[in-house]
Amino acid sequence: MSTAKPATSYKTELPRRVDLPGTGAGAIGGVRRPADQPAATTGRESPRKLIVGSEISLAGEITACDHLVVEGRIEAKIKDCQTIEIAEQGVFKGSAEIRDGDIAGRFEGDLSVSGLLRLRASGVVTGTIKYGELQVETGGKLIGTLQPLGGDAGHEIPAPAAAAPQPAPTPLFDDTKAEAGGEA
Repeated sequence: MSTAKPATSYKTELPRRVDLPGTGAGAIGGVRRPADQPAATTGRESPRKLIVGSEISLAGEITACDHLVVEGRIEAKIKDCQTIEIAEQGVFKGSAEIRDGDIAGRFEGDLSVSGLLRLRASGVVTGTIKYGELQVETGGKLIGTLQPLGGDAGHEIPAPAAAAPQPAPTPLFDDTKAEAGGEA
């Protein structure tokens, strides 16, 4: 009985040399990277982006984030974050100090945006809102206290409060003459 191995024509091709991205060699597994395509970035050079997916809940504190995308639910405190984007189905509860915000979902809590706060038609922001610039699409809802940052910081727009009684307005028509004799 012979134990000869069957001959196959399949041969696994593995590259003998693999150059790591960013090493300048420009080839990975024998494929050259075009000259205009940048090398892969490492650690600090890449943006720090956090995406919370549609069926994910996250609670805690988020710091030093370049871009936060909320498609699920977050209950957190955010500091040193550049941009927050809340999708239509996204919900954020807590406090956030950010540079720019784009809200199509719900935000509940304290929001401080030093740059542009863009509220989409489906967006709802409830709480204390401080902003550098504000852009609200028709249908977007801001519920709470609004305060511009910067030069206009002293001009807070408070929620309506009970007003002190005012004197009755002066009538436009003198009804006493009409009642007395019908002459005007």
